[in-house]
Amino acid sequence: MSDASRTMSQNASQGNYSPAAVRRFSEAQRRTKALAAPRLLPHQGSCRTKALAAPSLADILRLVPSDDQMSKIVPAFGVEAGDVDELTGAGSNMVREQYELMFPILVTHIRGEQNFNNLRMHLDRVVDGLIRSAYGAANFYENRRMIAIDAADSFKNADRDEDRLGVDGGENRVDGLRRIAAENGAKAYALACVASGACAAYEELMGQAWKPYTRDNGRSLSRDVAAVQADAMGF
Repeated sequence: MSDASRTMSQNASQGNYSPAAVRRFSEAQRRTKALAAPRLLPHQGSCRTKALAAPSLADILRLVPSDDQMSKIVPAFGVEAGDVDELTGAGSNMVREQYELMFPILVTHIRGEQNFNNLRMHLDRVVDGLIRSAYGAANFYENRRMIAIDAADSFKNADRDEDRLGVDGGENRVDGLRRIAAENGAKAYALACVASGACAAYEELMGQAWKPYTRDNGRSLSRDVAAVQADAMGF
């Protein structure tokens, strides 16, 4: 159980959080877990399923603060978010440097043509590492954000009398949780910028957008039909 879940469970059992707050937190947990859970996607023209084996950049951007939110968080909490251009450039340079360094080693020639498969797989893994790092930070931020929101709602709940903190203690505790969420939001945002730069460089160099690796063990309906037809014809 995560720290966020443990905190919510303990406070909910003690009556510190309203049913609405617990329900909102549970919904946020389901949302973040759903991003990493297997997804079934219809394949065009066939009955094929694919599982999402790794998070994508879009999954990260759904969790981290937006540009507009960060422009408010930085002055409100005095946190360091880094320079967006520098962070994005750093992610781009990581991919470009690997491309230039490994090109003569990993790119082979087959019948007079360059084969980029090995280089592409290497860069896939480089970008995947940056994406996973940013996604982990984004999930941690989302959990801290929900803890801060529910703590503030609990403090404002006028119907809860037992175990209520004093005005100063309550405000200080809520402010502290808000600050923790803000600090982790800045970290997640910075890592998302690095991941964005890496994805942009990958697309420019490889000629296609980076996508998370998915293992596809399904067989299309068309292949099954072809196999039956081949068997019928004695192929």
